[in-house]
Amino acid sequence: MTLNDIIEAFRENKENLEKASQIDDSDFKFNFNKAINILNRFREFKSAFLDKKSLVVTNGNPYITIILCMQAISQNISLTIDIQDTMIALNLAIANVFGLYLNGEGPKVVKYMSPREFIDYKADDIIVIDDKSKYSFLKNELKIKVRYVSLLNVDLYTDSEELSSLTDTIYDYCNQERIGLDIHNEESIDDFVTEANKYESGNIALILTKEKVNQMDLSDKLSDKQVYFNCNPFAKIEADVALKNILK
Repeated sequence: MTLNDIIEAFRENKENLEKASQIDDSDFKFNFNKAINILNRFREFKSAFLDKKSLVVTNGNPYITIILCMQAISQNISLTIDIQDTMIALNLAIANVFGLYLNGEGPKVVKYMSPREFIDYKADDIIVIDDKSKYSFLKNELKIKVRYVSLLNVDLYTDSEELSSLTDTIYDYCNQERIGLDIHNEESIDDFVTEANKYESGNIALILTKEKVNQMDLSDKLSDKQVYFNCNPFAKIEADVALKNILK
C-alpha cells in the first residue's frame, strides 16, 4: 500500500469520517483537509524497518491517531492505540481506513485498557503521548516501563496585557482541539526559555511579543521544539509535528 493509496482511501471515506465525527458529539472539529495535509507530510518521513510491537496511549486526538498509524505502517510496527474513551467513532473510523489494504493487520484502536490489561500487555515499547497524569499512573502506580512523548503540547509565551484576550482565544481553541497548553505570562523571555526546555515541557513554543527579539537565537535555544513567533500556527500545527518519530 502506497501513500497515494492511503490518501485515496481517505478521500473515498470522507463522508464516513465526517459522520463518525458527528456521532462522537464532541466539541472537537474534525478538518478533513488537515488530515490530508498530515498524510502528505509523510512523503518526507524517514522510515526504518523496526519490526516491533508498540502500545501507545493518547488523549484521543484523531490527528495523533493518523500520525501514529502512518509511522507504524512506514516502519513495520504492530501498533495498538489506547484512546481512553475519547472520540471513539472517529478514531475507529480512521483505523478502519488504514486497515482497508492491510487484511486486518493494520494499527488497532482500543477504547480503554484497564490497569490489569496494561500490566499483562506484552509490548516492546509502551508510550504515553501528551498525558502526564496517565504517564505518572502507569510508571509510578503500576510500575510499568513506559516512555512519555510530547507531540501536541504548546508552551505559550506572552509579555503584554494587550495580548490577554488572544491568549484566552488560544486557550479555548486548544481545549476544544485536545492540544495541551501551558501559558507563560509572568516571566522574562530568558526564564521562559529555561522553563520550556525542562523535561516533559511542550514540544511546541509559541511566542507572542511586541518586543524586538532575536528569533534565530531563541529558536536555537529552544532545542528540539517547533517554534512560532507572532503568528497563528494552528491551521498547520499537526502537520508540522507529524514527522517527529514517536515509535523509533
